[in-house]
Amino acid sequence: MFWTRWYIGICVCVGIAASFICSPASGQDQPATGFHFSLDGQFRYGTISGFVQVPRGGGVGTTSNERPKFDELGINQAAIGVPSLTLGWNNHNLYGGASIIRLSGSNTLSNTLISNGTTFPAGTSVSSDVQLDWYRFGYEYRLTYKYSQASTLSFYPAIGAALFNFDYNLKGISSLSAARSFAKAAPQLGLTSEWNPEGRFSLSGEVFSSLAFSTLPLLLSVDLTGGYQLWGSADHGGIAYLGIGYDLLDEEDNQKVPNHIRASIGPEVVVGLKARF
Repeated sequence: MFWTRWYIGICVCVGIAASFICSPASGQDQPATGFHFSLDGQFRYGTISGFVQVPRGGGVGTTSNERPKFDELGINQAAIGVPSLTLGWNNHNLYGGASIIRLSGSNTLSNTLISNGTTFPAGTSVSSDVQLDWYRFGYEYRLTYKYSQASTLSFYPAIGAALFNFDYNLKGISSLSAARSFAKAAPQLGLTSEWNPEGRFSLSGEVFSSLAFSTLPLLLSVDLTGGYQLWGSADHGGIAYLGIGYDLLDEEDNQKVPNHIRASIGPEVVVGLKARF
């Protein structure tokens, strides 16, 4: 959780610092007008840790505790594709996006593993495919303050829903195999802040997190990026950006022995391109 608090703290500090630089008292609200939309393509890459605990029917003895871990499956890095689309009218926006996380690896087990009721003895060569996709959609409202001729600070508080789509396949020799898949939804909150000073450079911070009460999944994504305006303006043009990020997925149900999937990904390199029309 250190990286989680660190990244969230950075985003909060950026927002506070920018607020002091351009307080609303020295500027005025600048509403967007008419229909507008944006396309965003993002790539995230970082170290992954965690595990996939998958029992059979919640039965005792049908899974090893907090195993298999990603590193014993030969999975140490995660690449994430994050496409998103936003449609807006004035300051009201509807957004949709996906985090596509597909992991594959192979290794030889050092210790005996039980997964989904199947026993994989120590020394077994295994291969695995793990899908940790999740999707988000919802509504956000834009609050923008203009504090000079070409400098703005914008906040986008958001509310919506997230859907976790999990799929797991583990294969070994002699037809040994284990598999599990399910999907689960949760409400989600988010906040994006953008600081566009005069010139081509900008700074952005973003936090999206599901509300993981009871047995709902925790789906958290945080990033801090610096952008460069390739063409047009901040509201109508193209921006390339580069920064750092962190993702956390944690799902645990209420069976006697629960399905428990946890993936901590970060620190991540974040690179992307956003076009606004």
